[in-house]
Amino acid sequence: MKNSLILLIILINTLSVQSQNVLLNNEKKKSNISYELRHPAHTVKANSDDLQVKIEYDKTNNSILNAIAQVRVSTFNSGNSNRDSHAMELIEATKYPKSHFKTTKIVEQDDSLTIYGDLTFHNVTQNITIKGTKKLINNRLFVTGKFAISLDDFKIERPTLLFVPSEEYLRFEINVEFSLN
Repeated sequence: MKNSLILLIILINTLSVQSQNVLLNNEKKKSNISYELRHPAHTVKANSDDLQVKIEYDKTNNSILNAIAQVRVSTFNSGNSNRDSHAMELIEATKYPKSHFKTTKIVEQDDSLTIYGDLTFHNVTQNITIKGTKKLINNRLFVTGKFAISLDDFKIERPTLLFVPSEEYLRFEINVEFSLN
């Protein structure tokens, strides 16, 4: 009986060590988020290197269990300071300086990800779905994803050019890198 109890304790300890989850912060200098806004006259693209992402990662199964992210909206740069300044006015960046995301469910199939979660932007929270991929190379985890949001749903006035409004959807791409060391 005593040997059986010792064996059970060793087995439980071994299993708990093998299935350890870790919290990982992204490599900020190697991660970014960009958006694209289309207008009949031209397409605007802007990028931010200020993306902060934290994930709960299961090393045993190479799976992402949960994630949270945030970005300061004023850090997006389109290469045109007048356009960026006007965009910050429309999204009221001084009043709502950050956008936040929190997962509600992650579905993984091989290297494909479908990430469901709540995005808070312009003080409005909406459910979104991010389609993406993950790759594990040399103890580094690379996550990419794409999603679109409706400016109308987030109560943001669409920018206009010559009295013609932009398209309703803002399209985002994310590239995030994590070290597993």
